[in-house]
Amino acid sequence: MTVLDWKRTLYALLALPFGLAGAHEWLAARLLGRAPREGTPRYLAAAGVSVVALPLSLLVAFLGWRIATYGLFWDPATAGESWGGPSLAGAWLVHFFCALGLTVVAMWVLRPLTDLQSRLFSGRVGAGTSAPTT
Repeated sequence: MTVLDWKRTLYALLALPFGLAGAHEWLAARLLGRAPREGTPRYLAAAGVSVVALPLSLLVAFLGWRIATYGLFWDPATAGESWGGPSLAGAWLVHFFCALGLTVVAMWVLRPLTDLQSRLFSGRVGAGTSAPTT
């Protein structure tokens, strides 16, 4: 996971509202480092990609928040039923590694999705475009 993966996750969360508001070029330049391109945006196709990308980015955000605040939701009464319990440290570690695995997979899937979404909003999809390299 790199900083660019986290930026792609944020991009997947914000791409559709910014694209529909006409500020997609700014968002792509700011988060993905892409220069504005000329072309007719394909909003409906980009919205279709958002159907997959948005839940994945929400999953990453939820997992990050949930693991960061795991100790706040700890209930000693149900500690024995928790994965990695009965101690808070053991349960946190088990949940952390499960969340880490899901986050890595979600970010890996978001790479081509955010690239496609960016190209759809810029109107650059079809012949002459290349597959994402990162």
